[in-house]
Amino acid sequence: MRSDLDRLMEKYAIDVLFVYGGELPNTYRAYLLNGVDANGYVIKKRGEAPIAIVNPMERDEAQKSGLYIYTTNDFGIGQLSVQYRAEPEKIFPALMHMIFQKLDLHGRVAFYGTANVYHVVRMIEEVLPTLPNIELVSGYAAMDLFEEAYVTKDEVEIAQFKLAAEATCDVMNATRAFLSQHRADAQGVVVDQEGKPLTIGRVKRFIRLASAEHNLENSDGLIFAQGRDAGVPHSSGEDEAPLRTGESIVFDFFPRLLPGGYFHDVTRTWALGYALPEVQAAYDQVRHAFDLVDDALKVGDDPARYQLITCEYFESQGHPTPLSNPGTMEGYVHSLGHGVGLNIHEAPHLSQNARGEMMQPGNVFTVEPGLYYPDRGFGIRIEDTLYFDAQGTLHHLTDVPYDLVVPLNG
Repeated sequence: MRSDLDRLMEKYAIDVLFVYGGELPNTYRAYLLNGVDANGYVIKKRGEAPIAIVNPMERDEAQKSGLYIYTTNDFGIGQLSVQYRAEPEKIFPALMHMIFQKLDLHGRVAFYGTANVYHVVRMIEEVLPTLPNIELVSGYAAMDLFEEAYVTKDEVEIAQFKLAAEATCDVMNATRAFLSQHRADAQGVVVDQEGKPLTIGRVKRFIRLASAEHNLENSDGLIFAQGRDAGVPHSSGEDEAPLRTGESIVFDFFPRLLPGGYFHDVTRTWALGYALPEVQAAYDQVRHAFDLVDDALKVGDDPARYQLITCEYFESQGHPTPLSNPGTMEGYVHSLGHGVGLNIHEAPHLSQNARGEMMQPGNVFTVEPGLYYPDRGFGIRIEDTLYFDAQGTLHHLTDVPYDLVVPLNG
């Protein structure tokens, strides 16, 4: 969590964190700005609170972070623009010199952020070699610092997760209600009151509109896949396909809440009207696997243990898994879950490949067992987002019914 940053900077011998960025979304910047993502830079010296340097037009937005805020005017950007009017390429290095000088930045500096590659190259090749007493930190030391900080979340972040979860679950429950307003025709196609087929594309439009009403952004898309497509875990579904009764629908929804930018990740599998027997049987097994893990989760465990529990159960039911069949493309084909934060995938990793990780208070993570048989025309996944509080008590953030069958009442 953010309170660990000084300890991690000492661990990796880093004196300064410099988060670079422009107008693009920037996870590192939003993390240090307490969920605000204003255009500019964030700088943290070891042992000191972060400060931000932003575009003057965004100063009020940046002040919502609670950090001390500079604007680029404080570093003479106006004068530099006049001085180098005929040579605008010199403005950027001159501004960086002013920032490093005025803030007395020196020692081992690690750079992060989201930026135009051209600016990154200029920073490394043109600016840093001309700055005194600066050493660029690269490699795993720089990469691991933020990854380790993200592993646990503080109470302020948990509050943001709860808001994101409430909005996300509202949209998913509204989608379920929307589907139930339809009916099936004689061929098993789901239709509206006018007899027009309900397509996956129409459902996705409903989801996006409902998301906007709840200040949710589907920045990484969404999955609403039916039948064979549901059997391919990351198939997003074919927009033109009409929904049909009985078949499995995998609805994987992972938006982030604005402002703040924290994700929620939830998957439900639905069958409209009724479930085909094979779909119901597989669903019952996935639900049992989910419950096995849910009952076992506790602080102090190696997260790889939960993947093992899942694989062993599915194999006892005759399904291939990565435990004995690495690379399988049917049965249980993926890891059990992952951490969630300002990034949709973070630590901890509930995977057999997890190394040296341990479940901790403050972890926010998913549990998402599934079974996938595209050649048999179905896929199943159940996913909740959960967290351990400061006392190590497990909580479910997701509040969506687990019922497989969605009645058609239209």
